[in-house]
Amino acid sequence: MCTVPDIIIVGVLQASTTLEYGRIVIYTTSLRVVRNTFERCEIVRKIFQNHRVKFEEKNIALNGDYGKELDDRCRRVSELPSLPVVFIDGHYLGGAEKILSMNESGELQDLLMKIERVQHPHACASCGGFGFVPCLVCHGSKMSVFRNCFTDSFKALKCTACNENGLQRCKRCTV
Repeated sequence: MCTVPDIIIVGVLQASTTLEYGRIVIYTTSLRVVRNTFERCEIVRKIFQNHRVKFEEKNIALNGDYGKELDDRCRRVSELPSLPVVFIDGHYLGGAEKILSMNESGELQDLLMKIERVQHPHACASCGGFGFVPCLVCHGSKMSVFRNCFTDSFKALKCTACNENGLQRCKRCTV
């Protein structure tokens, strides 16, 4: 018997949250500082890859805005954020333990029937599957150089084309 999480209807969606019907969003980290957390994120990612479903991975180590978004979403469903966190159809599903138990019982497969399939999963040649590349403007330094036309001197400014880590979204594999 498949149990579906309670549906919470929010009157006004915030600008950061897009309509996620038929989509899987997984909040993870690629930092190996806390080995247990990293390993749980890897296991959940592999489970969804093995089911060959399309999912969006939001790595909070690569973009600080994802961490803020995760805190906001978890606060709305009264859950403490503990990576990884999975949302299906915009609804909170759970963390690694919940996904593992659902996968072993077969509930996850039933839930994934409406999700778009990926025939040949592969990593993007530009970003290696991370969804981010070094900034094309500042090359990851987070600074861009501005030339003063009047004095011919150069001034370093904070780059506005990238995030706090000097990264931009990969244009080849992300929407």
